[in-house]
Amino acid sequence: MIKEKAYAKVNLFLNVLDKRKDGYHNLEMLNAKIDLCDTLEFKVLEQTDAVIIKSNDLFLSSQENIVIQVAKYMMKNYQIQKGLEITIDKKIPFGAGLAGNSSDSAAVIKGINRLFSLGLTSENMVEIGMMFGADIPYCLTDQPAFVSGIGEKIEPVKIDMKNYRLLLINPCEFISTNEVFKLGDKAGYDRKDIKEIKEYVNQNNIEALRENLFNSLEKIVIDNFEVIRKFRDFLIKHHDKKSLLMTGSGSSFIMIVPKNTDFSEFISKYGDKYLIKVCKFL
Repeated sequence: MIKEKAYAKVNLFLNVLDKRKDGYHNLEMLNAKIDLCDTLEFKVLEQTDAVIIKSNDLFLSSQENIVIQVAKYMMKNYQIQKGLEITIDKKIPFGAGLAGNSSDSAAVIKGINRLFSLGLTSENMVEIGMMFGADIPYCLTDQPAFVSGIGEKIEPVKIDMKNYRLLLINPCEFISTNEVFKLGDKAGYDRKDIKEIKEYVNQNNIEALRENLFNSLEKIVIDNFEVIRKFRDFLIKHHDKKSLLMTGSGSSFIMIVPKNTDFSEFISKYGDKYLIKVCKFL
């Protein structure tokens, strides 16, 4: 039996550039990983062709989701004459803009590669990931990166975040990524020049970075999902509006904060209603 960690992804910058003929969108992103994670355990079964997912989350254990699709593909494509049981301790919420499914799928690719000694290269694993989701290639890495194309072009960067934390606040509401992009394709997307963000990263200017976070999808979600608009209004009353950002297609909001910032009172007051985490950057 082996284990893999599947870490949550956040977008510190996200531009939607255009929609491609294949239905995907060209993007510009600055992604980072945080220490909120799912834990996957892999065990070999003697029953040939058996692929079983067990989880504390019923969605994973009862649905033909992307995670089990990736596992079944790898077992069949590499002609593995064994069965596989994957147990997932789920901590990353679904529909939260944190790439939970993609991160689990990336962990499945890495886990099966290790468990059955397939000898896959990073390029091989990225190719598999792209077959199932544009977020999976980045989720195969555990460091900050500029990501472009539909998610396949990854440029790792060095950012010293040891003096900062990420405040993550999730309203426990599911937001469909497909629906958000459909709404955006009709209404259009706000965009911001990424050059400034790249300069801040190159200079390791975290203070400038944290005040210039951007997400093309945030306005789409705020304009079309009343529950998220009200949640953002609530957050603005308690936190600095300028450094508050929705990650991915929602529903989570994030802030980069100095590591000694005390949120104990806020967590004590609202922690039973919302998922609130102060996370470390990987």
